[in-house]
Amino acid sequence: MHSYLRAIGFSKLKNKIEENTLITAALNDYTNRSEIEIGANTTLIQITKAIGPGIGICILAEHDKKETMTVDHIFPYCLGTTKTSQSDIQIEGHADKEAYSGISDDYNLGITLIYAVQNITDYVRSTWSNTFYKSPKHVKFGALSIHGRILLGVHLESMAYPYEKQPISNQERRNLIAKAKSGDMDALQNLTLDDMDTYSLVTKRIKDEDLYTVVETYFMPYGIDNEQYAILGIIKKIQQITNEFSDEIVYNLTILCNDITLNVAINSLDLEGKPEVGRRFKGIIWLQGWIYFSE
Repeated sequence: MHSYLRAIGFSKLKNKIEENTLITAALNDYTNRSEIEIGANTTLIQITKAIGPGIGICILAEHDKKETMTVDHIFPYCLGTTKTSQSDIQIEGHADKEAYSGISDDYNLGITLIYAVQNITDYVRSTWSNTFYKSPKHVKFGALSIHGRILLGVHLESMAYPYEKQPISNQERRNLIAKAKSGDMDALQNLTLDDMDTYSLVTKRIKDEDLYTVVETYFMPYGIDNEQYAILGIIKKIQQITNEFSDEIVYNLTILCNDITLNVAINSLDLEGKPEVGRRFKGIIWLQGWIYFSE
């Protein structure tokens, strides 16, 4: 059973039998259905059942010429609301199921992001129609979390520290990362010097201040699962959703983290503290992305 089903309000599911009951209900009353022929006798079907605005479950199945449908796998989803530019998006398939991971360089974060592709049939259609060569450039990021905590926000004015050299702006950093990636040694040197200045500043401040006062946000890989990240981000919008199947309350949080905006769905049972705009969300997420293949 998928461990992240509890993130969208299914914390009481105990076994595969109950999961299959949920699948049957979704197949009989779905929100959206998309399909693409992947062989002479086989059709790939993606069915979604929304349980609230932007969140729900997705079912991947195959249909043959004998009208037999076989469920490949299911996964919960949280749709992003903000389109983000990404560089050099690549797609890698999973060996054990009809699932795919997106891989792209994000200059806001300065790392390579790996995330679960939500719109699987769109990708398969692009490969069969030979249009994937256009290389997609935009993604909407969503995520699921099964444990999170609310922290107070910080005032940027109180974070100022007398410093001989002005830090590199976010836009300058993005430009330098792009240049460094193409082999510009001066850009790489500037990034290294800025990181050293930041390290020196943090070392001084951490002696007298709390860590989460010094660090406003972060976004970094977590554990051995390539699609999991530890994040700390600022809450920009809150949507409270009641799961129509279980009556559990789910929060859909719009979060700004290192200049990346993403939506995070989390069960109210798994969230410590009261979410409010301006406060910060700290937790482990499973990152997903809706890739725009038609642009």
